[in-house]
Amino acid sequence: MFLPPPHGTERAQTLAAKLGCVVGELVEPGDRTKAALLGSLSGFAKVLEEFGGKWDEADRVYFFANWPMLEAALQHIAEERGKSRFR
Repeated sequence: MFLPPPHGTERAQTLAAKLGCVVGELVEPGDRTKAALLGSLSGFAKVLEEFGGKWDEADRVYFFANWPMLEAALQHIAEERGKSRFR
């Protein structure tokens, strides 16, 4: 189940919004919550996986071991997009 993001994840929320995505938490029965990313992600799949993202087919989100990893992936994508605009 995909839930809204917890307090303290505002930076990740801002980065995701700039990319047209949404962050939140993925909760699976009997499991702890995981940082998750929802949105049109096919163009970012390789980068997300390089930062430890795993695809959850049932909820159709990428999930990460922790918020810093998700935020790092989003930051990298945003920076690469910014560079490509100036080329």
